Amino acid sequence: MRPQMKASCKLLPLLLLFAPVASYAVNVPIPIEGATLNVSLQLQTQFLVNEAGTPDGTNPSYDAFVRRSRVLINGDMNQNFSYLVQIDNPNFGKFGNFTGRAIVQDAWIGWAPTGIKGGTVVYIDAGILLMPISHHLLESTTNFITADAQIDAFRFPGSVFPAFRDTGVQVRGWALDKKIGFRGGIYEGYAPIAQAAGGCASGGTGCITPKRNPALGGFVNFDILGSEEGAWLYGAYKWGREPVLSVGVAANYQSLVLKNAFGSLTDQRLLAPDLYLNLPVTEQAELVSEVTLYLNGNGTGSANTGTGVSASLGYRFGFIAPYVAYDYFQSSGCDAGSLSPGQLTSCNATVDTADSRNFKAGVNFFFNKNLNHINVEFSDNHGQSAYGPSSITAATAGYVPTSLDPLTATGPRRPFTSSLANVAFKSLLVHWNVLF
Repeated sequence: MRPQMKASCKLLPLLLLFAPVASYAVNVPIPIEGATLNVSLQLQTQFLVNEAGTPDGTNPSYDAFVRRSRVLINGDMNQNFSYLVQIDNPNFGKFGNFTGRAIVQDAWIGWAPTGIKGGTVVYIDAGILLMPISHHLLESTTNFITADAQIDAFRFPGSVFPAFRDTGVQVRGWALDKKIGFRGGIYEGYAPIAQAAGGCASGGTGCITPKRNPALGGFVNFDILGSEEGAWLYGAYKWGREPVLSVGVAANYQSLVLKNAFGSLTDQRLLAPDLYLNLPVTEQAELVSEVTLYLNGNGTGSANTGTGVSASLGYRFGFIAPYVAYDYFQSSGCDAGSLSPGQLTSCNATVDTADSRNFKAGVNFFFNKNLNHINVEFSDNHGQSAYGPSSITAATAGYVPTSLDPLTATGPRRPFTSSLANVAFKSLLVHWNVLF
């Protein structure tokens, strides 16, 4: 199994040959005074090898698919209104699954009463919005330290928010000469439609969000050195000359939207303080690092209640940027003093079943900054992970790999589970991003 994983690395030089050398932007002139229209295309192709990822769990699985294929239309209508519409066809062909089709992933209009330019700008946005989960999740998908977003340290049970978007109304902007960035508002959040059919009976019995309370979320970023404000999204690499040091905090809350291990309604809570650093060393080199602490509250006895840490460190010299990253999640233990014997048994059977200890190391090859680059990334996936056998499910791939060795010499192989009692599995990702 391990030699076959190493053999797949021989494909890397061939894959790197297909990288283009330039990317271009498209601005479309329109006959409306003061209005602008920009059209961008983003294509991210991935080649992914997962150890023990085949149905029988004895060989690596190989997948070539389109992680993101996006058309982005954005601009300003005048000095007070901005708009953005983004269409995406995510994960097309992953695990041989071609059933997905394009969706409208982002669609919002923003009104800035005092203008869209300057050191202090306040927008009121409405539409399909990016959830304010953390600084890291508010970064452009073209400009992470790692190949893709680090999503193993925080939890929204049920995965009801596609690409971490939600409908709502928010206030967004920056202040004090771009030294503070902020966004936050009211969002649709969880709703009874997220439950299995019949789970919400007539009269409200069994329903989550019985009062249909909306979700609340917000993020504030304090720029201690330099500034990274002034745009819709943040980015990891700056290609600048001035250092940037920021401290941020995000919070998300919705009342009575989940059920704990004992079937009782509970709130969803997430608090995420973070630290971001971009330190130019020379005009051709920069060190980039970010660390986020996630405090997840999803009910007593839940495998998704606990503490998460997401950290990454990259160093770019010229067009090459090696990096390392780590994602950690540990569920909260059971309080024997406050639970009945039956509840304690249920709690102990649930917690520690979805913990994460995931390490990444890779190299980013920049052909045209973040507009055109290739990541080659190795991962060691232990527990729940966005890569490895953990990512292969009956819903996404049509099978669960029997990645675990038999318990006895003559016993059958076992389906993968996310318990840390199991061994870690490796993966290899080649990620090619082009934006023009």
